[in-house]
Amino acid sequence: MKNGFALTRAAIAATALMLISVSTPPASIAAADDCRAPELICKAAANQDRSLYVRDHSRYEQKMRVERFKTKSGDEKMEEVRETSVAVQPGERPDKTGGTPVVVRVISDTDKNGNPKRKIDEGATTLLSFGSVLDLAFFPLLPEKLKYYEFQEVVAERKNEKWFRFSPRADVTEVPLASGLVEIDPQTGEVLTVKIDGLHNLERLDKIAHKLRTFNATIDYSQFEGALRMPTLASGNGVSEIPRFEGSFRFHFEEGKYVLVSKVE
Repeated sequence: MKNGFALTRAAIAATALMLISVSTPPASIAAADDCRAPELICKAAANQDRSLYVRDHSRYEQKMRVERFKTKSGDEKMEEVRETSVAVQPGERPDKTGGTPVVVRVISDTDKNGNPKRKIDEGATTLLSFGSVLDLAFFPLLPEKLKYYEFQEVVAERKNEKWFRFSPRADVTEVPLASGLVEIDPQTGEVLTVKIDGLHNLERLDKIAHKLRTFNATIDYSQFEGALRMPTLASGNGVSEIPRFEGSFRFHFEEGKYVLVSKVE
């Protein structure tokens, strides 16, 4: 990756040691054993699950450039150009539900004209604050969610890949899901690229997430130590009615600098 987001040599070594000790959580193993999706989708789900598990135990950085605009008579009127970087890591103590909270801290930011801010508000709300929405797009094929999807293999446009369309079953209204296309390595089941064309049932995810009216993204995954696939690059667009983020938008996203910070079991 560019802009200093590549994994350092020391981090790669740490990741190698980490992979030896990481095991998949029991609930995920049960879901994998009961997988009734196409075999390659089951492999892809297991890979997404392992990757997310390690990511959830790591500190990493994210960077996003957002252009927010309104369109009138075919012309765009730019409302905001903002570039923000955040550091993400698991909280030190469980929250009230017993889960591990995610701590997002702004480390660089700009004003709405793209000019760097001299004083950074570490707790500022940005589009990167909605990590649960981004993760729904970045990790749509977790084992426990496969039963809610319909899959259809389509002709791949590149050799040595298998492509599948996925979409929520018509009767599923209670579970946040995504729809789109996944491009998979047929030998390993690793996810190479995901193209999202919709997010569904967002009201079940967050009290204001449903105000994200449309969302499209292309997410590319980088391989680390031959075992993990992390969402290191993404770009896309959408329409939002989320307060302070209203209007049409385009975005470019980067993620990297992974460092394991909490114990994996």
